[in-house]
Amino acid sequence: IMSTHSYQGLVNERDDDPKSSGVFDIESPINTEKSPINRRWIYIVLLIVFTVLILVLLSARGDLPYIQPDKTSKLELFDDLGRFVLRDFDTAKPMSSFLAGLGGVWGVPMWAFYVNRGQGITSFGIQNKDNAIAKFNTAEKAYQQTPFTGFRTFIKGKRGDKKWNTMPFFPNSGPDNKDVVPTRNMIIGMNEMEVEEINKELDIQTNILYYTIPNEDFPALVRQTTITNTDQSSSLEIEILDGLARLIPSGLSSGVLDAMGRTMEAWMNVYNAGTGAGFQNGVTQPFYHISQGVADTAKVQIIKDGHFVLSFIENNDTVAALPDLLPFVVDPYLVFGTDTTLSYPTLYFSDKAPPLSAFVRQSQGTTSRTPCSFSGYSTTLAPGANITITSVYGHAQDLESFVGYYTPKIIRPGFITKKRQEANELVDKITERVSSNTGSALFDAYVKQAFLDNVLRGGLPIILHDDGINKPIIYHTFSRIHGDIERDYNFFQIDTTYYSQGPGNFRDVNQNRRLDVFHTPKIGTFNIHMFLSFVQADGYNPLTVATTNFKVKASKLDSLIKSFDITIRNDAIDLKLNSILTKPFRIGTLFNDFKSNGIIINGDKNDIVTKIVAASEQVTAGQFAQNGFWADHWTYTYDLIDNYLTIFPDKQEYLFYDSSPVPFYFSPAIIKPREDRYTLIDDPESPNGKSIRVYNAISAAGSSDYPLERTLAAVEIVNDPDYVVDIYGAGAPWQKNLIDKKPFTVSVFVKLLILSVLKFSTLDPLGMGVEMEGGKPGWNDAMNGLPGIVGSGMPETYELLRIIQNLIKVNDASQRSIDIPVEFYDFLITLNEALEQYQLSSKDEAAEFGLWDTSNVAREVYRKKVVAYFSGVYQTVPSSEIGPILQNIVTKVNIGIKRALSTTQTGISPSYFYYESVDHRIVSNLSIPLPPGTQPKVLPVKFKLHTLPIFLEGPVRHMKITSDIDELRNVYNLVKSSGLYDKPLQMFMLSESLEGMAQEIGRMMAFSPGWLENQSVWLHMSYKFYLELLRAHLYDEFFTEIKTGLVPFMDHKRYGRSPLEAASFIVSSAFPDPNLHGAGFLARLSGSTAEFLSMWQIIMAGHNPFQYVNKSLTLKLSPIIPRWLFNQDGELSFTFLGQVKVTYHNPSLTDTWKITPKNAVLVDSFGHSIYDDDAIFDDITANKVRNGEIVAIDVYY
Repeated sequence: IMSTHSYQGLVNERDDDPKSSGVFDIESPINTEKSPINRRWIYIVLLIVFTVLILVLLSARGDLPYIQPDKTSKLELFDDLGRFVLRDFDTAKPMSSFLAGLGGVWGVPMWAFYVNRGQGITSFGIQNKDNAIAKFNTAEKAYQQTPFTGFRTFIKGKRGDKKWNTMPFFPNSGPDNKDVVPTRNMIIGMNEMEVEEINKELDIQTNILYYTIPNEDFPALVRQTTITNTDQSSSLEIEILDGLARLIPSGLSSGVLDAMGRTMEAWMNVYNAGTGAGFQNGVTQPFYHISQGVADTAKVQIIKDGHFVLSFIENNDTVAALPDLLPFVVDPYLVFGTDTTLSYPTLYFSDKAPPLSAFVRQSQGTTSRTPCSFSGYSTTLAPGANITITSVYGHAQDLESFVGYYTPKIIRPGFITKKRQEANELVDKITERVSSNTGSALFDAYVKQAFLDNVLRGGLPIILHDDGINKPIIYHTFSRIHGDIERDYNFFQIDTTYYSQGPGNFRDVNQNRRLDVFHTPKIGTFNIHMFLSFVQADGYNPLTVATTNFKVKASKLDSLIKSFDITIRNDAIDLKLNSILTKPFRIGTLFNDFKSNGIIINGDKNDIVTKIVAASEQVTAGQFAQNGFWADHWTYTYDLIDNYLTIFPDKQEYLFYDSSPVPFYFSPAIIKPREDRYTLIDDPESPNGKSIRVYNAISAAGSSDYPLERTLAAVEIVNDPDYVVDIYGAGAPWQKNLIDKKPFTVSVFVKLLILSVLKFSTLDPLGMGVEMEGGKPGWNDAMNGLPGIVGSGMPETYELLRIIQNLIKVNDASQRSIDIPVEFYDFLITLNEALEQYQLSSKDEAAEFGLWDTSNVAREVYRKKVVAYFSGVYQTVPSSEIGPILQNIVTKVNIGIKRALSTTQTGISPSYFYYESVDHRIVSNLSIPLPPGTQPKVLPVKFKLHTLPIFLEGPVRHMKITSDIDELRNVYNLVKSSGLYDKPLQMFMLSESLEGMAQEIGRMMAFSPGWLENQSVWLHMSYKFYLELLRAHLYDEFFTEIKTGLVPFMDHKRYGRSPLEAASFIVSSAFPDPNLHGAGFLARLSGSTAEFLSMWQIIMAGHNPFQYVNKSLTLKLSPIIPRWLFNQDGELSFTFLGQVKVTYHNPSLTDTWKITPKNAVLVDSFGHSIYDDDAIFDDITANKVRNGEIVAIDVYY
């Protein structure tokens, strides 16, 4: 449907034909004889060439008129289904990716990872890597092992008198002779993957398609192997063994397989298999699991759940009869003999092997070995004919469910075809909220893929209940942490339930929900309140967040149970229901509990869910789950607020003052005071010297220095009957107050005030960066060593300034008083007094140190007061008092920013500092002997500043608080002329050269330049930079940079993967191996999707489509669309607010920021048209659009 030249209006795509590069092709032979006529033709040709060069240069600048995309390219990137085709995949750069792992709302998911080696799929399973069917291997092992231990196909063929054996997709050996080597392609869809091999020597084609089954109560992977006889004149007799070379029985974790794999084989069994020979039709329904748990404990765990596989032929979906199940070989010895490398099926390909019908019915071992799962089939293919073996790999709770329920359903004619259709419809349904139809099909496809990947990390918001009176009940599903075979450090979790989800990191989920309110306005303030509620009294937050829990309100429990239509109702069933519904639950686990207890509730499942959640309390879920507190997590929440106010500018006062009050999360850890945090060590740079380090920043529950009163307060929280927590420990431990022992709450304004002022008080000794006092760095987590050497970051400084500046605007607009906890009020007044004294000082380094010391003391006093409880007493503060205090903070922060900018030679904002203590005082009582191995407590009294090389994060965040366009353009020009710009790739790197930096700053110094976080192109940060260019109204600069820096417009061969999938990082030109320059690694599920979708939002709808002026709401769509993004008719459409189709009509093909709409036509949900003569919609119409009463808008230029 699209080719490399389909997007030349945007960027010159590459082609194998050198004559087809550029916008025009010119093939004009020139006669060099020097006749006047020939000279004239030479001049004409030279003029044409000169004109073309000018046009190309203008095109690069964006000044070329619209050019009809070239449809004639020989090399297609996508097939007719819109799937990316990776040609010669098994000889291309190694890459990994994964199927989406979506079961649908009413289905159970299965995860599956694939590589461009062997037959693609390298590992798959349920829930997490500890429940694999094909073992989870990290990427470097997967690239090597997948062709051997993964899926395999062995074919014996006979055409006339000629016999041959072949192993499709197995690595080739010998010379790379393209006349002999088969053609191999990998075809990647949004929810499926296919590999294809065309063997011209044998006239045979093999296609293998993979996808997961949605909308069923069992997880399963479908594998369809299609063998085609490509010879149009002769028949082909074939015998096929097709399946998985190594299958891990259920019950074995990844850890025990790696550490004790051989021992674990003793537990392995294949059930429902007998000895193979005892089954008349062979082994047709093997069931794989260990017999009992492997733990060395007195209580023996009996294992009943297992993995299953079925194979059958389904050539005609209209056939009423059920297909016969194919027999399996489960003993790898029968296939490979003693070849433990699994390289060659020695016994199967042996001349002495019996015919397939007898081969698959041999006696075979089913225990004490790692089994396989090869189904067998033999047939004769007519010329041009094909046969498809459908295999389904899944998981069942027991053998009876597999044989009695799942098998009949799976083999029912049409089931498999329907499930593939549903799998593709599922991703289409998810991504329709951001549907785009522009002049670039590649751009449109990238939007969809980015949104899907964004959902997989942040979750898809679904409205479970909306009665039009109370707040809609929002639930996020499909989310999980970004763990895969390249990100092997993350332990991903995808619940095997309906409404599946898994926990994620605070920062990740927060970022990836940024666009929620744009595509689902009814979500309202849900995300804002959720993430603000995780902010603790000390300004930090837990690491892990999960989808919310529910708990039925006690007052509604009896009536809810009585309202159910239950098939078999008795007192025992009601007791079970009561027990289930009095505990916290998520939607999926609730239905699992119903099923396991034999409770059958009649009626539509959606209606049942609505009834239950309407009677329940919804509670957010978080978990500390870390060894420190990250410096940057809090910075992303204001993006949620910004996006909310983009859609609901008229709700600003409501949000900040009148929306639901916000509680405080209570983590089992606190920041230590400075004197306990700082450690005196031997200076590694000076043999006889001493240095200060911060290696133990926090005190966690159970440690000797953890406050007893906090422990007792935590006990009171978890023993509260209203406390809600899931089985993994993710819950809502809200800090209580002493008055009524209820959760202490404040308004959104006050929560932001507490957060930002606390961060202000952690500015470093020179008042520039925010200290990493929690023991963890900021966004750049590879700077893990910085907290230990008293590090600080400017990115967080810019973000705290941004919050304070917005609080000032809100305070000025509302003129409302606020109620703040008295403990914080005391801290605020002390801090403000110190600021006023600072303003009277010379503002030198001594004054900065004095303010730093006073701020730290005041903060520690405050934290000690609220270490266990808030008193429950509020101090009412008028707006006239809070305004000047906030302005004092802004003044001081700006002084620090000015000082920071002076620390670099270029004027580009630095990102990170660290402070070397050059003098200190001992605060320990040295008259008392110190415990062995400990050092005396110290406090620094003088520091020496060290500024790290430039990182892209500094200027990116700096731009967020800069409003002057000339200053913003200057930042852009400085960055582009600095060492941050990779000229060969025309992209922006994460950092300039770090040569000479000490290993102590973090693990990035362990990496080669150009790799991972050391001077690579980290897409999340470069995308942030592009977004800030767009926000800064630097449109020419923005569209220039994305031509080379946005994934869909990169050279896909150099990138090494689908141009629809964002990688985490791209190897920069700083890397010592030039063969990898431009290649992408760590696929998908990153923050780059959130940044791109934010760009898409502004491009399509403008910066602030809704305005609230003089208490009146208006809607004006002001897109930032370049002329090359329109189709040849000057039209472009997209989905606004998740449901409104907006179409722009721009017949002059002019950049939209240079013209004004003439008029617009709206269509409401009843089909009525509404004409607007200036495309600025009034209060009534704007509300109709926002409320979903308008289905289409056409804007005419």
